[in-house]
Amino acid sequence: MKGRSIKLQWDEKVINGGDVLTFLFGDRKQTVNAAKLLISRMKENRHMAMTKRELRFFAKELERGKEGVKYSYHNFYTKLLRKLLEMGFVERDVLIWDEQRKKTMAVYQLKLQAIPERPPQGGFVKHAWQIAKGWNELLKE
Repeated sequence: MKGRSIKLQWDEKVINGGDVLTFLFGDRKQTVNAAKLLISRMKENRHMAMTKRELRFFAKELERGKEGVKYSYHNFYTKLLRKLLEMGFVERDVLIWDEQRKKTMAVYQLKLQAIPERPPQGGFVKHAWQIAKGWNELLKE
């Protein structure tokens, strides 16, 4: 039986190999591809962030299939962005200084997870650490 959103495979090589998005979104290949595009677009900014307006235009581009992935606007906000926000991988309304506009702006920002160097002993805490480590490695690429 296939899992819908989270595959219960605690393989360190899968999660640490950059497949943390596959782990988070399961078999939804379009969602994984849209998440990869979102992360790469946000990493282009030195703050790893996008304004609400930029995010809305990005979602519209995905809906039109402009980025090579056709993904609905509604699903972008309800399935992809909401999950990343709820899990703490993206922060909302972070204030940053925009040098071009000379003002402070509220943005959505990718968040590196604060985790220790060594993993915990075992159980759920170790699995959560593995996911956070995989996320951090994805952002540092």
